[in-house]
Amino acid sequence: MTMRAMASICFAGLLTLLESGCGGGTHTAPPPAAVSISTTSLADGMVTFPYSQTILATGGVAPFVWSVPSGSLPHNVTLASSSVSSVALSGSPDTAQTATFTIQVKDSKNQNAAQAYTINIAPTGFVQLQAVPGQVPAGVVEIQGVAAGPFNPNYWQGNTLNWVPDVRIPMFAALTTGPWQNIYAPWALEQSTGWRMFYGGWDGTATSNDRIYSVSTPDFLSFNNRTLVIDHGDFLHVNNANVTQLPDGSMHMICTTGIDNVIPGVANSKVAYFSSPDGITWNGTPEPYPARISDLITAIANDPNYPGWDFNGGNVLLRDGNAWVLYYSVGIYGGIDKVFRATSSSLPSFSKAGVALNTPHYSNDVKKFPAGGRNWYVMALYIERVTPDPTPPVFTFSLSNDGITFGPEQNLFAGAFAADKFIQTPSFVTTGNSVLGVLYGANPTDLLAATSQIFTRWLQKKIVFTDVSGTSYVPEGGYGPDRQWFQAPASGTLQGTIWVYAEDGITPLASASMDVVGEKSYQLVLGGG
Repeated sequence: MTMRAMASICFAGLLTLLESGCGGGTHTAPPPAAVSISTTSLADGMVTFPYSQTILATGGVAPFVWSVPSGSLPHNVTLASSSVSSVALSGSPDTAQTATFTIQVKDSKNQNAAQAYTINIAPTGFVQLQAVPGQVPAGVVEIQGVAAGPFNPNYWQGNTLNWVPDVRIPMFAALTTGPWQNIYAPWALEQSTGWRMFYGGWDGTATSNDRIYSVSTPDFLSFNNRTLVIDHGDFLHVNNANVTQLPDGSMHMICTTGIDNVIPGVANSKVAYFSSPDGITWNGTPEPYPARISDLITAIANDPNYPGWDFNGGNVLLRDGNAWVLYYSVGIYGGIDKVFRATSSSLPSFSKAGVALNTPHYSNDVKKFPAGGRNWYVMALYIERVTPDPTPPVFTFSLSNDGITFGPEQNLFAGAFAADKFIQTPSFVTTGNSVLGVLYGANPTDLLAATSQIFTRWLQKKIVFTDVSGTSYVPEGGYGPDRQWFQAPASGTLQGTIWVYAEDGITPLASASMDVVGEKSYQLVLGGG
């Protein structure tokens, strides 16, 4: 029997108040000539939230008082309204699948009756898994079509986002040839054919000076055109690149530079700016472009402290309407604990506009999304320590509706494995109006260790399989932004129920009974209720 048929039978039993063991409801017989409870029928035998039904009081003497002896109802269910002899029971989406509760009525002669109900909540849609071509490792079931939908501020404000680690540890590794391998600070720029991922580090070069590289990828499963884009040139290092592409195809990059003892009177790290008409030629020179002192942003109007402060690893360039915004951080290195905001109508000249967020963390990315008739800005932050520290860090994020002032930080996630215990430099992977994931650098030892690689956490729908014995199967991890891998049982076939939730991890979307087979790929197909 299918789950839907079973639930329909059970709920039909609830509505007719049959004394059966199917879970639809039980009936406690009231005293003779006293008040009793009955329910009206719903058109659908499946309880699907949001829903409403009416419960009637019969017999007894009006008026009637309705109550819930336990004090509360499950699943966000409420006794929404009542009349002389009836009460409306209604609910909204919830995560649990079944629950039992009791509703009581008392008449004017203090006679009462109570009725116990078990409701089975079904998601509002249907789900199918369609077999699709693809090579899958032995013992693995792959589900495609699980990427997050359009940005939903309710999910982010609830802070229950379903971040799924990529099964590749790391997702993207440094070169294995050459004397130096250490890469981090990734940045994904959406393109018409996928993404161009910029990143910083040594990547097998002859010296341990950071440079900026890029690769192209259609899906974060294959990577091509590994290229040195910006060489460190006049500086000790160039890294932490942010790149924006305009509709005319031009690219605009900022990065941080190590400039100690390079320019008299200008200390520590500063922001540099590079532009390209086509993503190939930077500041007039075909890549790799050797960074020059003339590329530095040495001053920001209205900010007398900028020349003497250190701005390492936390600087973001955002195109907002017809203007440019620079978020630049003075975290633990400077002891200032602020993310500043500057604006520009003509790059690279900026003017300080105030403090965006008081925090010891570094702002490493800011994205803007329209949702619900408002703009939402999401800032990703991390902490960088001066000296070795055994405490594993946690990424945070902050939301804003104007991009000027950001709200309290919330935890994003920490490392998922021993290999990414010390995480740094987060940046969002986006497509259109959706956040698909977060790229970041990490290593197993310490934030300052020179063994970092690039990892990914994908924002995906939550998928849970429950087999016929009640055992639940959760994903081993994501494989790119739109796929999840599950370990198949020893039999090779998983028989049971699939539960699908939104990327907040708690909003149910659909469920159904189905069988899947190991070493196969399936496309998730969701439909409305």
